[in-house]
Amino acid sequence: MMVSKITELTVFESPDGGRTVYARSPGQTKRELHYQDPKLQQELKDLENSKRWVEIFQARKENAELNDLCEKVELLYELRRKTE
Repeated sequence: MMVSKITELTVFESPDGGRTVYARSPGQTKRELHYQDPKLQQELKDLENSKRWVEIFQARKENAELNDLCEKVELLYELRRKTE
């Protein structure tokens, strides 16, 4: 009697030294996210948030109400910064 054993292999790749790890099957190019460092996840969220604020401050040029709110935020920020 012949017994065959099939073992599924997985290739793990990391472009950033282990902070992000992708998995794929041998010979395939499609890969899936296997792991991402929680600290990196937070850094990416912070970056997206920063980009959103840049967009908000750019949009204020065309929106008087948004501009007024941004001016208030800037004033509050400066006042808090001076008291710390």
